[in-house]
Amino acid sequence: MPNSDYTKSALKKALKELLEEESFEKITIFQICDRCNISRKSFYYHFRDKYDLVNWVFDTDYITVAKNRPANADDWEFMESVCGYLYENRSFYRKLFKIEGQNSFSEHFQEFLYPLIQNRVKTLIGKEDVHPLCVHLLSDGILCTLKRWLLEKDCLPPDQFVASLKTIIQGTAVAVCQEMEQKASFKNQFPGSIHDFSDNAASLNKS
Repeated sequence: MPNSDYTKSALKKALKELLEEESFEKITIFQICDRCNISRKSFYYHFRDKYDLVNWVFDTDYITVAKNRPANADDWEFMESVCGYLYENRSFYRKLFKIEGQNSFSEHFQEFLYPLIQNRVKTLIGKEDVHPLCVHLLSDGILCTLKRWLLEKDCLPPDQFVASLKTIIQGTAVAVCQEMEQKASFKNQFPGSIHDFSDNAASLNKS
């Protein structure tokens, strides 16, 4: 194993061990390096700070999850595999999701989610130009739901969680589409009804 890979893996192992003992906020670079007998100089050669190390741990593990994704897997199956990874390592990620403020893991996870949600929305609506607010609405909602799920003491197994999420999201999408179609149908059948009602109401108020 190349020296660089060995160093990073040792730092990763040390961080995970320390997180079993105390909160992320209390862990120092000195503690991480001391745990795995690696110099602070070597640490800073590879990572800017402990937040950068955390992000690298997720990114490298996520790549493994993505590589193992079946070629015919749909988006929901892929979501289940990501949730499965988080679930298997929940003692680690529960503490990371509790970090708040700048450089938090939640912020990094949001950056991971955004392009995935953006591409999915583009595919669904058949347009390349998707307003960022729309993507943030969905990615923020998914992130919040994931955190709430994972932080529960007895959280659902990932397959049940994703199944519930799928039912809610698809059910909501269908309901919204039906409501929009009904409104469009009503306007086509009674094109002047809304304006006429407003005018009549205004006349009654005047009288």
